Amino acid sequence: MARVSRRPRLIVAAAVAACFLVSACAKNVPQDSHTGEDGRNKGAQEMKLENNEAKARGIVTYPGGDRVDWKVLDLPKDKVGTLGLRLRWTPPRPGLDLSIAVYNEWGRLLTEAKPNKRKHSRKTTKNLTLENIRGKLFIQIYASERGDAGRYTLTADWKELTVETFDWLAVEILDPPKLPAVPEPVKPCDLAAFDKKNPDCATKCPVPVDPTWPGCAGQCPTPPDPNIPACLKTMPCPQPPDRKFAMCKPSNWPPCDPAKIDPGNPNCDGYKPPDRLGEVTDVQADAGGSGIQITINIGTDDGVDRGWKGVLLDSNDKPIRGSEFKLSKVTKKSSVAKVKIDASKLIPNNPVRLSAP
Repeated sequence: MARVSRRPRLIVAAAVAACFLVSACAKNVPQDSHTGEDGRNKGAQEMKLENNEAKARGIVTYPGGDRVDWKVLDLPKDKVGTLGLRLRWTPPRPGLDLSIAVYNEWGRLLTEAKPNKRKHSRKTTKNLTLENIRGKLFIQIYASERGDAGRYTLTADWKELTVETFDWLAVEILDPPKLPAVPEPVKPCDLAAFDKKNPDCATKCPVPVDPTWPGCAGQCPTPPDPNIPACLKTMPCPQPPDRKFAMCKPSNWPPCDPAKIDPGNPNCDGYKPPDRLGEVTDVQADAGGSGIQITINIGTDDGVDRGWKGVLLDSNDKPIRGSEFKLSKVTKKSSVAKVKIDASKLIPNNPVRLSAP
């Protein structure tokens, strides 16, 4: 066990005892005015492990000018383990606090138990645990603030980390899995002397193009074949023109004939013939009793056909509200439709406007 030198401690003890007798010690006393050699890390008192335990006792007092004590602990050489530190102290009066910090041999702070934030705390114990630690440690015990002091006991408990050893020579190592034989180098595909048995030719296209070979998909042979989709992209527009040839433009077709709409003529795409104007030539009551049946004086000879839509116009050629209709019957010269409107709203030879669907 480590022992504390007696003579310097007698001076400190006297200072502490003086504080016990006085209601409040002076707070402007230098913190190291009565410190011993262990007040610096170079004079740290050695702690020796015996049966994995070491203890050190002492007194630190800020008012007595011996605020800091240093201890040094050499852990077992080349060993790694867990170190537990427990600081217990007896203050001259309740509420005084001590603190502890641990440094490695290069001066780096490893861990610390900081001063109590709660003023006048009655706590008199602080614990630290350092895991996976090795080498030499410097331990600092100090009075936390001005007026703090106490007689302390520092206990160190060491527990070596045990690592299980493993005998690799006793382990049966299986042979690696068998690998397939290294394939022979692939012969490059010659497009001019195409060999369909050569694996390298599987995705390539011979010269000239063979449309039956999978590698020639998307390519047009020579001469081009309009039955192969790839040729339709590059072949010139034939006569008469055909929509499936990409080179055919609307200019290759004649203008759209309104009298005969050709769905193969792109110039007829979206073509809508102009509206036709006509007159009501006959009005009959609808057999169903829900409006009237009108006859209009224009038919297929005028380009009108069944399914055309229409509306009745007033004397100002404005649509009559609710008079919309669709042609149900169309002849060469006339058309018939049903209108859900009262006959009294019509005028003689009532005008009509017809529109293609």
